[in-house]
Parts: sequence; structure tokens; C-alpha cells
Amino acid sequence: MSGVAAESSAEYPGRPITLVVGFPPGGTGDTLARHLAKHMAEDLGQPIIVDYRPGAAGNVGAMSVARSPADGYTLFLASRAMTLHKKMYGHMNYDFAKDLMPVGMVVKLPFVLLMGKHVNAASIHDAIRLARESPGSLSCASTGMGSTNHLLCEALQEAVGIEMLHLPYKGMAAALTDMVGGRTDLMFTSLAYALPYLQSDSVRCVAVMSTARLPELPDVPSIEEFGFMKAVGNAWFGIVAPTRTPSHVISRLNRSLNNMLAQEGVREVLNAQGFVVPLSNNTPEALGTFVGEDTEQWMEVLERLDVSGVQ
Repeated sequence: MSGVAAESSAEYPGRPITLVVGFPPGGTGDTLARHLAKHMAEDLGQPIIVDYRPGAAGNVGAMSVARSPADGYTLFLASRAMTLHKKMYGHMNYDFAKDLMPVGMVVKLPFVLLMGKHVNAASIHDAIRLARESPGSLSCASTGMGSTNHLLCEALQEAVGIEMLHLPYKGMAAALTDMVGGRTDLMFTSLAYALPYLQSDSVRCVAVMSTARLPELPDVPSIEEFGFMKAVGNAWFGIVAPTRTPSHVISRLNRSLNNMLAQEGVREVLNAQGFVVPLSNNTPEALGTFVGEDTEQWMEVLERLDVSGVQ
């Protein structure tokens, strides 16, 4: 073990920490990373530098952290797409489950289905009818193969028997910009990211991916009200570190994360932005269990839909 990795809990952290985000600035991950960098830095007594390394649905950034020293000074803001990389990005030489270890859950995010205002449809039923009449005429944007929004595009097509053109983007901002500009038609995205666009009336929300309507969008039907698809697909973000990071470092980082999430002001801001904050049992072990179960569930979806990525 290196001298840095062997630091005592009293000595960590002794220098700035880097938080790697696998998507470009302007998206949901960016928003969260800025909150984490500000509030965890105050708790830890050291600056947290946000480092954007986009590509391969976040896996470029994840792989870079997996190869970093296991000393607690390089962390990663993980989401579902990275946990599915063996299926979607098999050529990438790292193993999320083995090379990265959990620190704690940051937030969960309910998803919504957005539609561009240029689409000649008043509802999701109208859009489905258009897609049936002309297969491939409607596009569904995502943040990359294996991302939650890509999987939901595939699940919708399977549920109603339509074909859409998949348009992968490097980040949410680019995809939503193209939707506003009339260059892409549909997209599943988090409520957190959709809210500003809905508030400015730039796009339409035609369904929410929940069992009941969301308080923020009381007039938008739940997907289950339509009867053809289950309410699946809520996203999540968690902090992970390179495997073999000392346990006292993981404990300190987890405590700092939970100290941040316990602040009433922070919770209010995150909730107002469409995030769901974990309220209890936010341990590294709990995140590890959750990620294992979530990965198994979505790997089964990939297999059932015969979705494969870049190998």
C-alpha cells in the first residue's frame, strides 16, 4: 500500500479531490456534481474539482477512474449506463463491478417522456399511430447505447410494436437542444433535466414513468394510465471510487455525502430540481446491493430486447 493510501483517517483528505463526470457540462450529472463539489468540499475541508470526461455513455470517465490510484482523491459519479458496459461497450478494458467500489447513493430521478413541439401529434397515442403508419419516421434520442433513456426507447418500441430511429448523443443538453430545434422527436429523460424546458414551454411532456402522476406535473398521465407499459426506468447517481480504496477513506466520503444530503436547504434545492434524495441507510453496502440488483434487472432487459452495443 502506498504512503498516500495508508494515511490515517485524521489525515484524509490532505489535498484536493477530483470528481469525474462521464458526460459533458450542462446535463443532470453536471448539476449534481456542482452540488457535491460545493457542499462535500465544505465538509471535507478540501476543494473538489469536477473533471468532465464524456464518451461511451459515461464509460470513458468510469474507466479512467478505475485505473486511478486507490487513494480517495479520484472519484466517479456513476449511473446505470456504466454498470451495463460489458453488454454495451465490451471493448472497454475495465470491469465496473470489480474495479470500482461504492461510496454512497446521491439521488434517484423519476423519468418522463418528452416530445418535440414540431411533432404532428397531440399525445403519445398520436405519436404511436404516426410511427406505425411510417416505421422509422420518428426518432428517439438518448445519451448513448445502454443508457436508461436508450433502454426506455427500446422498451416502448417493444411494448407497442413500433420502430423508431435511435439517435445517440454525448449528453442531455445536445439532445434537448436538437429536440427544441426540431431535429429529434422523442426522448426519455429525468424530471430534473426536463423541468427547465417544460417551464419555458420549449418541449411537451406526454407521460411520466411512474405508477402515479408526479406532483410537479399533475396534468401529465402516468405511463401506466395508457395500459401498454410498466412504470420502469427511474435513474440514479452514486459516488464510486477505485477498488481497494482504504475503508477509512470510503467511510469519510460516505459520511461527508450524508452530511450534505441531511442539510434541509440542500434537500429542498435538489427536490425542487426533480431529484429524490435518499433519507436513510445510505451506506456503501446499500449502494452495492442496489447496483447489483439494478444491473441484473437491466441486463435481462437487454437480453430480452436483443440490444447490443459497440463490441
